[in-house]
Amino acid sequence: MNKVLKFRVEIEGLENKIWRVIEITDRMTVADLAYTILATFNSLAYHLYEIYYKEDKYHCWIHPKDLPDYSQLKNAVATRLKNLGLKENDTMHMDYDFGSQTTFNIVFLGQEELENYKDAKKYPCIIEGEGLGMLDDMSCYELKEVVLETDNLGYSNCYFTPGYRTNKKYDYRKYNIKTDNKNLKGLILLIKNGYEVK
Repeated sequence: MNKVLKFRVEIEGLENKIWRVIEITDRMTVADLAYTILATFNSLAYHLYEIYYKEDKYHCWIHPKDLPDYSQLKNAVATRLKNLGLKENDTMHMDYDFGSQTTFNIVFLGQEELENYKDAKKYPCIIEGEGLGMLDDMSCYELKEVVLETDNLGYSNCYFTPGYRTNKKYDYRKYNIKTDNKNLKGLILLIKNGYEVK
């Protein structure tokens, strides 16, 4: 019987400001979890990522032989979530963009049986959340400064351009879960193709 897994994901340092509760089936891979995180947290997904669980490091597996310790890495694309042996309250973390790193803390909240396999197409989905997300090419520590400044001023004073083509104002408070879920699967597919299709 397939299961639906529930995770709480937070940006490190902004745990109460920018977070999600994600549901995803256990047949999906560690990479699918990473793509879901990148999609819902507003990433352009053009950097490397790694997910750490217990003693294992799951890599996005782009040219692994170019990395000095590739023999120690596990393939996120080839590892199903059901094979991790997750226990309730187990923690993982994901590092994205090793130059301007954003770290996501991930807590496994539990699982439920998926009684009808046809219902699997509903997942992944976001069931709770706050905060618009991250900005590529800005570390989570720099983002924390932007968030704190927004809170202090009562409005956002942050504009961003790298990789986004247009100059936009970033206000972390403007998150809409309905819009997020509407766009989520399409964004996940784009991200998946970007990482996995040669």
